[in-house]
Amino acid sequence: MNEKNGTVEVDFTFPHSYEVQELQELPATGKLDVPLLYIPQPKTRSEHDGVWLKIRSSNGEPWVGVFAFGYSSPSAVSRVISTPDPEALCVVSRGAAYIVRPDEPNAWQQMRVLPIIDVRVLPEHQMLLLADYTKLIALGNGGVLWKSSGLCGDDLKILRITSKVVEGTGYDPASSGESRFSVDIKTGRSLRRPTSLEEE
Repeated sequence: MNEKNGTVEVDFTFPHSYEVQELQELPATGKLDVPLLYIPQPKTRSEHDGVWLKIRSSNGEPWVGVFAFGYSSPSAVSRVISTPDPEALCVVSRGAAYIVRPDEPNAWQQMRVLPIIDVRVLPEHQMLLLADYTKLIALGNGGVLWKSSGLCGDDLKILRITSKVVEGTGYDPASSGESRFSVDIKTGRSLRRPTSLEEE
């Protein structure tokens, strides 16, 4: 299922054991009847801006998470995505990616990739592929499968995904033009040095 749910795109292609609902506003009372968790917990104040989600875990215990925004650029995406692990949820909040277990809301992890500008769901590979401006990170049933090296200087774009490789382009500062990259989809290893498209 891939649909628009308020302001956040939702993709539940992978089977999952939880329910997620975006909260557009607080109840009229201004109070929630379920636990509220800020992810991450603010260090200098009591709250922060982010994507508000009401999450019901497989054991039926609901809670509300506020996932902090990561980046102000329009290219940074916000999405809610099921993962190859049916007990884990991926939340991308304006470029910041979080993996959380709905039945253990305090057991969350922030991906060290920022800002996320593209997300690809690859059920045939049992993989979730995240991209920032220069590199890729792949998530599987057990968590992070691999993280690529820097594939370009900026403006990474995924053009094609096959059974073996991820191919794309990006800005090459050495030539002030575009370069191409190819990455092994199983390992994240670069299969060729980025070269300027103008040289071909």
